[in-house]
Amino acid sequence: MKFIPIAGIALFASFSAQSAWWVEPTDLSLRADIQHLSDIGVIVQPVNTYPLMWAGLKQDLDSTELQSLTLVQQQTYTRVINAYEKAHQRTNVSLEVNSANEQARFIGFGNDYRDKAELKVSVEMTQDWFSGKVNASYHYDAIDGNESRLDNSFAAFKLGNWIVTGGAVQKYWGPGWDSSLIQTTNARPMPGVTFSRNNSYAFETPWLNWIGPWTFTTSFSQMESDRYVPDTKHWGARGTLRPIPKLEIGFSWTMQWGGEGYGNSLSDWWNGLFNGGETEGEVKNGQENMLAGYDFRWSDTAWGVPYGIYYERIHEDYHNEKHKLINASNMGGVDVFISSVNTRFFAEYSDTAAACGIQSDVYNCMYEHGFYKSGYRYYGRSLGSTYDNDSRVIVIGTITQLGDAQSFNNKVRIAKLNFDGSDVNVGIGGNPVSPGRFEQLYQFDSSYHRPLFNGMLKLGGTVGYSAYPDTNEDHDWETTIYAGWKRDF
Repeated sequence: MKFIPIAGIALFASFSAQSAWWVEPTDLSLRADIQHLSDIGVIVQPVNTYPLMWAGLKQDLDSTELQSLTLVQQQTYTRVINAYEKAHQRTNVSLEVNSANEQARFIGFGNDYRDKAELKVSVEMTQDWFSGKVNASYHYDAIDGNESRLDNSFAAFKLGNWIVTGGAVQKYWGPGWDSSLIQTTNARPMPGVTFSRNNSYAFETPWLNWIGPWTFTTSFSQMESDRYVPDTKHWGARGTLRPIPKLEIGFSWTMQWGGEGYGNSLSDWWNGLFNGGETEGEVKNGQENMLAGYDFRWSDTAWGVPYGIYYERIHEDYHNEKHKLINASNMGGVDVFISSVNTRFFAEYSDTAAACGIQSDVYNCMYEHGFYKSGYRYYGRSLGSTYDNDSRVIVIGTITQLGDAQSFNNKVRIAKLNFDGSDVNVGIGGNPVSPGRFEQLYQFDSSYHRPLFNGMLKLGGTVGYSAYPDTNEDHDWETTIYAGWKRDF
């Protein structure tokens, strides 16, 4: 992809941190604010699928009686309203620069950067029926593909209560604060076409009204040409519902299919979807790689303290003969919001060690495939967990609002990465996070945001210690430091 000159783009005026019709998975603090309002019952729409549509959120916010909220809750409400108003300008432009001494190793929700140096300029225009964005970026020492990109560029149209989007849009599915299992921002967004429900209001008919507000999104995308099966197709779908205000349930399903030399039509997709799951070694027509599963979040308050309990289970494949999902990975966590320090605390555990065979200790299964040997990855990074397969990770984190548009976020990671110490499809696929070795990692990750020169300053870094128990390698310390700045014009 050729780099588009961006000097002239900055002549436009105005800026938005979010796309006009939806909340992007780029701001962890905004997500925490939305979840806070959801936990206390202000927002009743499902909130664990990103892009998250503004239509339902705004409907709930408009029906809120502010005098019934505490001071901290009113401040949270105001920040979300301000984000909505900033997003709904007719023309928006942003300029962003980031620099770091190392590439980002782990990329979670709202990660500040990916590569050692990045320059981004975006222009967005929105009408009642149309929203479009051109996001041109240059990346020095890129970790996953082209130096010049149009990631996060799109054209979207409203058709009734549905939005049809063409472009490369970031997605994040599930309740995890640090990472998720089936669709995250760990990899770059894939170009494709997406159909999403705009306002998630409940059905009016009594037969279906009981499921409460609901969302649905589905997309058809194309993966990169530089992989084992070039131009592999990717399909994904997710639905969520909120049958009672305290419970949100989600269902996700993805599939890799087709590619160069194999069937790429909609009929091939349909056949793969409902007749797939055959032996992966059969290459006559290609074999589909499916992931599917469910997640939930229970939100409530105890003694005036909002809390959440969440869980996600994703199966690596579907067994056609047994008619069931097999080979599961799991993620779960708890969180609480302490208003006296304006902070959400969370503890999260993920296990991507899905066993493939009859024996429970045979790994190298999650995100791998016998036919699509590059695996469930895009430009070498997992579409799911940022820790890739065969990893067990505990993350303890805080998300703090400091006032005056400042935020301070921290994570402590205790991780066993690729703990079986082996990979499959070496040189083509396999775990890219700790290739071919077991790594025991302890890491502290911190970031701080504050306004500066009519923009937003981002500072942060990590300090990590790694040991390699099954090798003769010495232990290793790693420190990263980064700074970024984003401004409207």
